[in-house]
Amino acid sequence: MTQQMLQAFQGQHLDTAERLAKMILKAKPRDLVALQVYGLSLAMQGRIADSVPPLYAASQQDQKNPELLSNLAKAQHGAGLYADAIQTYKKLDRLIPNNAQILTDMGTALAKSKFYDEAGALFDRAIEIQPDYFLAWSNRGNLLSDLRFSKDAVVSYQKALELNPGYAEAWTNYGNALFALNKYEDAKSAHEEALKIDARFGEAWFNYGNTLLELKKVDESLDAYDKAFSIKPDVPYLMGQLFVAKTTLCAWDGSPSEQMLLDLVAKGELPTIPFNLLQTTANLVLQKICAKNFSEDRFPKFDISRIGNQQKRSDNKIRIGYFSSDFRDHPVGILIENLLKLHDREKFEIFGFFLNPACGDALEQRLIASFDGVIDLHNTSDQAAVDLILSNCLDIAIDLNGHTSGARTALFARKLAPIQINYLGYAGTSGTNFYDALVADKVVVPEEHQSYYSEPIAYLPNSFFPVDTSISVGSFGPLPTRASQGLPELGFIFACFNNAYKIRPLIFDVWMGLLRDLPGSVLWLSKPSITAQFNLQQEAERRGIDSSRLIFATRTPGRLEHLSRLRLADLFLDTPNYNAHATTADALWAGLPVLTQIGNTFAGRVAASQITALGLSELIANSEDEYITKALEFATNPSTLKAVRQRLEDNRAQSPLFDTRRYVNDLEAIYIDLLNKANLL
Repeated sequence: MTQQMLQAFQGQHLDTAERLAKMILKAKPRDLVALQVYGLSLAMQGRIADSVPPLYAASQQDQKNPELLSNLAKAQHGAGLYADAIQTYKKLDRLIPNNAQILTDMGTALAKSKFYDEAGALFDRAIEIQPDYFLAWSNRGNLLSDLRFSKDAVVSYQKALELNPGYAEAWTNYGNALFALNKYEDAKSAHEEALKIDARFGEAWFNYGNTLLELKKVDESLDAYDKAFSIKPDVPYLMGQLFVAKTTLCAWDGSPSEQMLLDLVAKGELPTIPFNLLQTTANLVLQKICAKNFSEDRFPKFDISRIGNQQKRSDNKIRIGYFSSDFRDHPVGILIENLLKLHDREKFEIFGFFLNPACGDALEQRLIASFDGVIDLHNTSDQAAVDLILSNCLDIAIDLNGHTSGARTALFARKLAPIQINYLGYAGTSGTNFYDALVADKVVVPEEHQSYYSEPIAYLPNSFFPVDTSISVGSFGPLPTRASQGLPELGFIFACFNNAYKIRPLIFDVWMGLLRDLPGSVLWLSKPSITAQFNLQQEAERRGIDSSRLIFATRTPGRLEHLSRLRLADLFLDTPNYNAHATTADALWAGLPVLTQIGNTFAGRVAASQITALGLSELIANSEDEYITKALEFATNPSTLKAVRQRLEDNRAQSPLFDTRRYVNDLEAIYIDLLNKANLL
């Protein structure tokens, strides 16, 4: 039977070899040959985790067999058992010292376990022993990319590809390094080279999709993600990217469904980055699981006890560092500019840590001038960035990104200041243990929700949201004509200027029902891509609504023009899972009532937070039915709508929502309280 088993294995009849090996092992559980054939047959069929036990059992009998140990180490690595793989590679290294392949493979397992220094030393040693070993150069590039030494990573990949231009994995990883340097067209070309070599390379299709998405080629990115998903659906974070590409285009049918995504998150897998969950019905439990698993996968654990009370300077000012990739014409940049003007510079020294490449827009220039000091961290490696940040002796480091594009969360994992705060940029928990507070209010995070956040909650007394009031209501000018905005002269105007990905089928059903019940009414939407417009029009027609009743707003030259035209709408209809945030604030500042359905997550309660601070609770619905009832009441009863608009106008002047000085004082009180509680003042 042993001979039959070997013949089947050598002939690639793996299922037969597996069956015969199991029969032999039933009679002789320690049969060395059968254990090896059984393990290798499983591995070659893609059942990597199942292959480890038989190969390990074989290695215990033959501990000096390099081929057996090599097969075991590869299986352990493939199964994600990196600590075990490292130990096996160490045995191999003792048996065959100074072997570039073994050193490279061991370095790769160490890098996967986030032992970066040890991994780097092994790659360097492998290259010293065998300078033409392309895999050592390529895997060294992967390590450098992980540490954000992107320029050095590019050089390492170029060397690997010079030695082996047919290595598809190096091409796509090279593309990722170029992506990190914002060289998106070059990254696109690199991924295309990888796919020329291997058109069935799922990870390369995924990376290609990410690059196309950054290049605003959403339709093409959807095709790339779709291709990746058809080849290898379990690529980490792929399903979420495919899902969000579809929702950005308002393509709501087909796979993956929202439920598929949520089920995988619940199982502890890595189908999506946390941000992509905000637009779904994912509850706080799932959002925390997703954030925690993402953070553990992406960010190494460091000793964060080393940052104590900093040496105070003679002026004794509290040194605050704001970190963001959005210090430009972006909602976060707009909102933070308003705060910077009012920070008490007698008590605080304010630094801006810019994570984004310079864009040169007017807001970026104003922000640079508003900070007491500006530090550019773009294209700076994590270690160099940490050294630079620590040299500034911050008392408080404030992350304005959270789990959003351009974040440098790994820096905060290393502890940048005695107090670290998660604030504003991301409407949810980080899932980590290295923030000392998440700034919120008791509407977005009621006290009974605190257990769903990994950070302690620092409560502001009113809305946590810092509304931009830099453009005064008095500067709006005359009301534009309806015709100038493509709106009908008669009829009720519902509006929603949220991003297209926040519009989900259930809320669209509600909106179309409102249009059906109110002949002559229209829905005024922010203008998405041509594809998304077409899809929304098709969805309206499927629901029996003439698609001409969807009016897509033209882009205005500036915020003043946009705020001014908002006054033409009668009622803003919010999206429930992921509310309008800055968009709610703009509408309310312009005097446009915002109807929201309060949700159960941070992202789904932000509009209610602002409306509560404004004292207009009648604009908050607690259910879909109540949302519909309120919308119809406002649309069919002019006196009701007029009354709420008048209250909005009256409250605007005295509400804490629009009192930026009061807001900044409250925020500074939080900063001081956190320092006092930590005995740092």
